[in-house]
Amino acid sequence: MDSRNKTILNLPNFDRPPRAIAIDLDGTLLNSKSQLSPHNRTAIERCLSKGLPILIATARTERSVRRLIGDELTDRCSLVMMNGTIAKGRTPLSGNIRETIPAEAARDIVELILRMEPAVRLTIELEGFEFGCNEQMDRDTLWQTNSATPEMVLPLQEAIARKPAKISVSGSSRNLSLVAKEITARFSSHVSVVPSDGMKFLNIPSAKASKPIALQYLLNSQHILLDNVLAFGDDIPDVEMLRECGTSVAMANAFPEVKSICAYQTATNDEDGVALVLEEMLKTLE
Repeated sequence: MDSRNKTILNLPNFDRPPRAIAIDLDGTLLNSKSQLSPHNRTAIERCLSKGLPILIATARTERSVRRLIGDELTDRCSLVMMNGTIAKGRTPLSGNIRETIPAEAARDIVELILRMEPAVRLTIELEGFEFGCNEQMDRDTLWQTNSATPEMVLPLQEAIARKPAKISVSGSSRNLSLVAKEITARFSSHVSVVPSDGMKFLNIPSAKASKPIALQYLLNSQHILLDNVLAFGDDIPDVEMLRECGTSVAMANAFPEVKSICAYQTATNDEDGVALVLEEMLKTLE
């Protein structure tokens, strides 16, 4: 690599190991091809073997997490999914969360979005497996886009009536900031709006949900505070989590807003930046 373009690392100096580790997926643990590298996988496995809780904190659904990192690892990591609306504790942690959006509010939000941006793609997520969508896709496209099979797809209005956990807005080449602003102005008592990908994607979870709230709920089962958590992230949905956790590390590919709140920076997601930090941390346990 040209030295002029070499990533500048600022890794934590671990006087003592964290009691838990929270890791975002896209742009963080996964590389730019949405793959978990062998290097990162080995580092995660080593942490788990030491009894350190790993919490995957992502906007994705469980069906998607399982597709990307596999059932074996998914079943050993605690999960904070869909921006904190769904949480599942795995040993040594425990507990479950499902925060939902009232059906009437969800219906009004969907109508507003389609009125302002009729060409967008809407996904109405339920428990992490079944969902509604305003587009029809063939089996292959459905698997590639949603990590789903046809029997998981419900009619849009049925999904709304079952009180969704999250509404996702995607498929637009336009900046969706005006949509985000209008939803916030009218529905902030029911939902929050969490943008990503430079305002090209909107996550709309329950106003009661967030990554740090869900993390702390699961960590309470082992009397662990967020101050004792090592966290990794790269995008705007990670900001709250990174701000609340005791040791926060930004990826070199992170948005400037993320880097500005993190004391530390590791290599990019394509350079196994998570593994580099975890390996330094693991030295304190050997």
